[in-house]
Amino acid sequence: MPSVPETLTLAGTRPSARPRGRCLAATRAFAPGELVATFDDDPLVATPDSAHLSTTCSHCLMSPSGAAVRACTGCRTAHYCSAACQRADWSRAHKGECRAFGRVRAEGRDAAALPTPVRALMRLLLLLAAADNKRSSAAAAVGELEGHVGEFRRAGGDRWRDMELQALAALHYLGREASPESVTDAVEILCKLQVNSFNRADADLVESGLLLHPALAMVNHSCMPNAFVQFVGRRAILRAYRAIEEGEEVEISYIECALHRSHRQEALRSRYHFDCSCVKCTEDLDVYQACQRYPHLELNSFSLTPDLQAFQKPLIKHFLGSNIPLQRNVEEIYSRCSGSLQGLDTLGKREELRRRWGTCEQLRKAMLFAIEPLAQFLVEASIYFGEQDDFAAALAVSCFVALQSDPYRNPMPFAVQRVKGVFMIAKILTNTAPGVTSPPTNATTGTVRSKLTEILAKMDQITVCQVVLTLVLRWGPAAHSNDWQVCSQAKDLLKDIESLPGREKEYAMVNAFLKNPSGPDGGLFFKIGVLKPIQELSEIAMDILSAEFES
Repeated sequence: MPSVPETLTLAGTRPSARPRGRCLAATRAFAPGELVATFDDDPLVATPDSAHLSTTCSHCLMSPSGAAVRACTGCRTAHYCSAACQRADWSRAHKGECRAFGRVRAEGRDAAALPTPVRALMRLLLLLAAADNKRSSAAAAVGELEGHVGEFRRAGGDRWRDMELQALAALHYLGREASPESVTDAVEILCKLQVNSFNRADADLVESGLLLHPALAMVNHSCMPNAFVQFVGRRAILRAYRAIEEGEEVEISYIECALHRSHRQEALRSRYHFDCSCVKCTEDLDVYQACQRYPHLELNSFSLTPDLQAFQKPLIKHFLGSNIPLQRNVEEIYSRCSGSLQGLDTLGKREELRRRWGTCEQLRKAMLFAIEPLAQFLVEASIYFGEQDDFAAALAVSCFVALQSDPYRNPMPFAVQRVKGVFMIAKILTNTAPGVTSPPTNATTGTVRSKLTEILAKMDQITVCQVVLTLVLRWGPAAHSNDWQVCSQAKDLLKDIESLPGREKEYAMVNAFLKNPSGPDGGLFFKIGVLKPIQELSEIAMDILSAEFES
């Protein structure tokens, strides 16, 4: 059995009478946002994905800010941030991996182009062959993992053939015989990697990689989880999303739980081979209905959405579940609007966003801005405006997302996506202050642009930015950790603002609000000086999008 942190206990057996098999349960109660456990002992596998091998340390999985990682002089493929990390990785797996990468290069191939699962399998096979205590403990841990090999084999198709080819490639580059038995064992390990590993991808922070920890793999899934996982290097951090009682099972979401039920179920079946029976799935709740079921909504009183009535009675025309034609529309359009825009040039992105704007028309008319694929369109549109240096439009759309989409998808104010969304507002505000930039002439024009310019001119952008940054720092540690890059960047921005001269009066108002957010003076300042301009920007976002993307 894997060793678990003392705040958790492993329940159930395999095979088990429990319908969900083994699980981790809390040994004490936890409050929302509280740290439940840290999995900081060595994971079985921790490796960057192939696309980031040259920018990420292959041992600690960190991308050092302002400093380049250095390539291993032997293979020129793995990179490290320090000699200590290189030594640690050499003794763990890279000694054998380095030779394998040499075989790849000898065949005229690029070792960095090996698929991430192949490299992960190689590292795990090397660990299992280690001539020390690591071998026996790793073998025991791998043996405990569920791989659903039979389900993968029965599904067949391209995925099964790819796994067989990946197993053959790993054995070949490790210089091992590809006997029927060794291939079978390698494919079984690949299945276990597929089912039990975590993707550390975070495009906003340029973090990536794959991590497999046998104890963390015991945490079961729910589309309405009571906990969530974040990663700092090789460490996995488990936090409570809502209050967890002593003895209660701890559950996380393996997938994007804001997706429509059919898309969630398909994602779970294809990778994890089970059907979810959480309340969100059994009752087919959309994100607005699920939001109403979450406790602790009062935590939003210190956020950009302090009106709790808006959570209980959202300004939508109807819930998705009560409109069958709209449900069918969502089913139809999701795959057409969920592809990445990466790699497209400016014109290509604009045309694709214009197409998606039209495709999401029924969701827009129903005011279901938190429902996919419309929710993702709004985020992509904000990014698009920012890339065009149209920061004013990007700000308006980001404010709309922060008020009308993110809170319903992520009811807790410390949800990672919400904190990142609020931080995005602060970063954009640093580019919209008077004198920093002027609106591009080829962007949205006419009345919409005039309204936007008027709102920006009359709002105290520096003060709004300062307060928004304090919200990021209030919720950031609970969203991730004190080591989170978002928190570090927010502190730096806040320090710059607080060093500006001649703002003593504004600082006094901000400090009064922070000392007593619910007080009459502080509350009025927050409502008029911060929430009102953000709301006004949000209210013209749809006009901006219409002017830019309407056919």
